[in-house]
Amino acid sequence: MNAPLQAAPVVDLELAMDGVPDFAVVRKWVDLLQKAGFKNVRARSIKPTDKPEVKPVGKGDNQLYIVTGILSGTKIILPNGSIRYGDLEGAKDWLAKLSGDGVENLTAEKGAYGLTKEQIVKIYDELSKPVTLSTKDRATKDVIRGISQVWKVRVGVDTNARQSLFSDQPYAGELKGLTSGSAMAMVLKSVGLVMYPKKPVGGEVQIMISQHKKDQEFWPTGWALETNPGKAAPELFNELDVEIKATEISKTLGAIAGRLKTPILMDYGEIQRRGLSLEKRVNIPPGKTFYKKIIDRALSQGGLRSEFRTDEAGKVFLWVTY
Repeated sequence: MNAPLQAAPVVDLELAMDGVPDFAVVRKWVDLLQKAGFKNVRARSIKPTDKPEVKPVGKGDNQLYIVTGILSGTKIILPNGSIRYGDLEGAKDWLAKLSGDGVENLTAEKGAYGLTKEQIVKIYDELSKPVTLSTKDRATKDVIRGISQVWKVRVGVDTNARQSLFSDQPYAGELKGLTSGSAMAMVLKSVGLVMYPKKPVGGEVQIMISQHKKDQEFWPTGWALETNPGKAAPELFNELDVEIKATEISKTLGAIAGRLKTPILMDYGEIQRRGLSLEKRVNIPPGKTFYKKIIDRALSQGGLRSEFRTDEAGKVFLWVTY
């Protein structure tokens, strides 16, 4: 037998007005706020002690929230939010967050992705789990499915991402042993997708997969190296005599990768979208040099570059991109 649904809490609003109010405008504010779902709205002059806050009263079906909002200019300032004049949906959204997540989550300090510190730590721990399957030349859709299965968080997919998500295109790179967060971001990027943590109202934090949108904050394909590259990947700075004649970039990198502990990973999708190719033939004149310099000279001839990154567990790799 299903448990009875708990009634949404009653939310009253004390509207503290900063400055001399236009009472016709205040009346419109009150009408909008009541239409959004605030039960009782009382407008009054601001006091020196007023600040945006929520005071919970009672529990369960008798739960009441008394909210203090500051009306300043054309917006009401609320705890961790604001409502602009005429924005009915914005008022409804703020109320939904309060009703769905409670005061503690609503008023908690938010960081990246709009999550609390505890929520970010939880997601980071999940995405730090290693990739246990071999990804090289597997269908992209199977790689995505296999990586996501190590997580204990829900994975959601925007409808605009579904076609790319189920791609049969083989993923050329080997990501086994890398953490699942950076690895998944790489595989998704290869088909033009991104992922990011999201906290739905009233629900647990989940991972969302979508097409990339302008100004969207998404999970990165690795993190900037914060230590000295020579200490983090010393074998890349070992000297050797070398000469390369009309050899594809892919073969050059493959020959070097076999001698390194540090993985060389490719930004396949971006390289292709930019019209660049790992099959361009390159030349490096004879002489003494070191692996990182060979890599950079070869890549530059194809319009590419490399940079040191780390995964969520601190494993160093070389990321090849445009």
